[in-house]
Amino acid sequence: MTLVAFLVLGAATVAGSEKIGSMDQGAEFTKCISNIDFQTKTLDDDITLIDRVGGCCPAGSVPGVKLFASYSSAQIVCGVKDDGTVALSTGSSNGQKTCTYNKCYVMKQNIPCKDGTKQRLNGCCGAKPQINFDAQCKFYDKTFSNAHAETDNYCTTYDKDYGTKGWAGTAEKTDNVADGKLQVNKLYTYTPCPGNMVGGGGSSSSTGGGSDSSSGVRAFTVSIFGLCMLAVNMAVRL
Repeated sequence: MTLVAFLVLGAATVAGSEKIGSMDQGAEFTKCISNIDFQTKTLDDDITLIDRVGGCCPAGSVPGVKLFASYSSAQIVCGVKDDGTVALSTGSSNGQKTCTYNKCYVMKQNIPCKDGTKQRLNGCCGAKPQINFDAQCKFYDKTFSNAHAETDNYCTTYDKDYGTKGWAGTAEKTDNVADGKLQVNKLYTYTPCPGNMVGGGGSSSSTGGGSDSSSGVRAFTVSIFGLCMLAVNMAVRL
């Protein structure tokens, strides 16, 4: 990060510390994340959210990454319109930055990396070049520039066997957004990597929710209750 970007970011309004993992899947995201946090932090790490200024993220920060067609990518995706189409642009007018992010949303994936860590907010498993993705998880190592011409890294991912496993989601774009949230399971993508919370085999992280254990508890309780009743009946008969 340049000195100028650091000073501008330091002057920006700080919105408070937060974990992306604590936010609802598909929730709208209206803040900014520092370039450093975006490229190094995971869903479970504390990050400092930053307010947008005049509709743009200040220097040294990003709103997320433009939603990439057909692939899973970053864990904050932007450019989404209510009809499911995607467009994102930045520019400058009269010396002021202009940004059309449309809407950004939380897209938690939490893919496990080869060394036992978890995918970062930018969708990668480490710094560029990528060497830490699991062999079953294929990727593209990409870069993008924010409104201040600062370059950030991000990754797009998909299952190695997407050809036989088929597509995830639906081809229809109009169902991608509903009730103010991104319907992440509706996005039409190649099969997500194993462990992807969106639908690539489930996540081993507590952030991902996992399976509901309450049914097992109920079954165990019913079994104990049944044994107790049988014991009571036998005692009465004796």
